[in-house]
Amino acid sequence: MIVRIVAFTKRGWELAKAVEEAFPEHIWERRDGEDLQAWVRESFSLRAPILFIGAAGIAVRAIAPAVSDKLKDSPVLVMDEMGQFVIPLLSGHVGRANVWALEIEQRFHQRTETGAMKSGKSYNPRAVITTATDVNHTFSVDVFAWENGLEILNRKGIQVVSKRVLDGQTIRLLVEEGMEFTGELPYTFSISYIPKEDPVDEVDNQKEHFDCDVLIIHSESKRMCYANEDGKILVLRVKPYVIGVGCKKGTSAERLSAFIESQVDLSEVSAVASIDLKAKEYGLVQFAQQAALPFLTYSAKTLEMVSGDFSESHFVQEITGVSNVCERAAMAAAEDGILVQKKIAKDGMTLAIAKRRVNLTWQK
Repeated sequence: MIVRIVAFTKRGWELAKAVEEAFPEHIWERRDGEDLQAWVRESFSLRAPILFIGAAGIAVRAIAPAVSDKLKDSPVLVMDEMGQFVIPLLSGHVGRANVWALEIEQRFHQRTETGAMKSGKSYNPRAVITTATDVNHTFSVDVFAWENGLEILNRKGIQVVSKRVLDGQTIRLLVEEGMEFTGELPYTFSISYIPKEDPVDEVDNQKEHFDCDVLIIHSESKRMCYANEDGKILVLRVKPYVIGVGCKKGTSAERLSAFIESQVDLSEVSAVASIDLKAKEYGLVQFAQQAALPFLTYSAKTLEMVSGDFSESHFVQEITGVSNVCERAAMAAAEDGILVQKKIAKDGMTLAIAKRRVNLTWQK
């Protein structure tokens, strides 16, 4: 992940260095003298998380002109320069700012206990979470959607469902057949199933009525339109595909985007997958981040264990340790899915597409 970080004092930059050391798996970019609000706007265009080290008021004023959409805004966090607190300010759920804050707390705690702090200073930040579903330890429907590759089709429904959850009311789920669930259903939830519907152009004109709070469907259809008329029903749509991607070092996000989007509609994609050698490949990371897709990477050993009939390359085997990256990565991420598009190669880029098995997991 590309993460942006800014501090304003020597002590703040010392903490920034410690944060960077604690998360070596990420690509860290520091503000280097640019206008602060311009730097923030650029960060938002990358959908990059931003960590401010300094006063919360500075962060609030800096991000205010760029804030526009709770489902698309960058996650923003702030830490005081003494490293006492880490506070998610924006995009706590969909942007994962709350998760980021908790990970920072946990990572510093672990490093302090093991003596792994290279900076020579010990920090013990506490995550300060303010979102109502989190502080009440209740179900968060937008987090559920993000974690399960579901598109939120009417954001007004998030507030309606969250209020019912916080008030202890029953949440009625209506789910199209063909989906599986893992984990324990929240105790205030009930679930019913309806037959999977045909695509919108094959549906008759008979209007359906839904007695539910959340409707989970496989594809956009008239069923979605009917449920969404008053905005009170939260409609979630499965994004059925995962893509496996490989590329030469230095391939830009723009080239990757043009290539991939010529083959697949990104609104149908739930994740991007590759080999762990590409975990910090800037263009690939940027592409996934700007598309608001999780970027999953796997070791060569893990990819080698994926079963299937794959395109083989001795050259790729010599470079990566596995005979095929894109097809195996797509299938690894699809979790018992089906490979629907074998490797397509162009100008040093490769792409494969798998249809995932829809197994939705309740929050732990």
